[in-house]
Amino acid sequence: MGILVIINQLLFKDRLIGAMILMYQFRGILINLTIYMFIYLLYQSYKNQLIAIELERTKADHLEARYELLKQQVNPHFLFNSLNTLKSMVEIGDAHSADFIVKLSDFYRFSLETRQKDVVSLQEELKILEAYFFLIQARFEDGVSLKITISPEHYKAMIPTFTLQLLAENAVKHNIISIDQPLQVSISSLADRIIVQNNLQLKNMPEPSTRIGLENINQRYLHLTGQPIEVIADDRYFTVKLPAYEYPGH
Repeated sequence: MGILVIINQLLFKDRLIGAMILMYQFRGILINLTIYMFIYLLYQSYKNQLIAIELERTKADHLEARYELLKQQVNPHFLFNSLNTLKSMVEIGDAHSADFIVKLSDFYRFSLETRQKDVVSLQEELKILEAYFFLIQARFEDGVSLKITISPEHYKAMIPTFTLQLLAENAVKHNIISIDQPLQVSISSLADRIIVQNNLQLKNMPEPSTRIGLENINQRYLHLTGQPIEVIADDRYFTVKLPAYEYPGH
């Protein structure tokens, strides 16, 4: 700025050098303030990004903790009911007792094998569901049924662990199950969706529901894919549509 003042004084001798110095000082202050504000805004943007990343990390940790808790719970009541069913089958000499023990073993083996995984293929998840439903059908017999119609291209789609089992468990928990009013659960695929549906026949005295299972599934899909699940309930059916996607690395 000093050089500019001298050059200006040589070129324009009729102007006062003091006024020129003040003018350039004023310009310098404006330039410095502009640069300072620009750097400050960059710094604030950087800090905001760090805060957003930390919030996302905290949210993910919280979700993972809730998911771990949910996995560790894999319904204690279900185990209790299964053992009671097995006891009754053994007492009456049911020929399917051995099959029941094998399926119960398969269900908990699958559960242990997938416990540390966030996602599994739909094909693996269906194995868990089929083992689970065999145990349910041993208890309710013709009062409950499962129908699976999945397109071959969807078997490799990834799905959060225990999703289908939790949805089936919710259907069993909240609906009437009897020979006269059978509960029908279906799993199908359409375009980029896996559709889980059951006929709606709610119990007169419904069991308390925290909806943590359904909400947990939704939060895991949002975290993994950015897409929510779709829940549709009318007078006849309860339907959940799950995004079908390929998970990186699988």
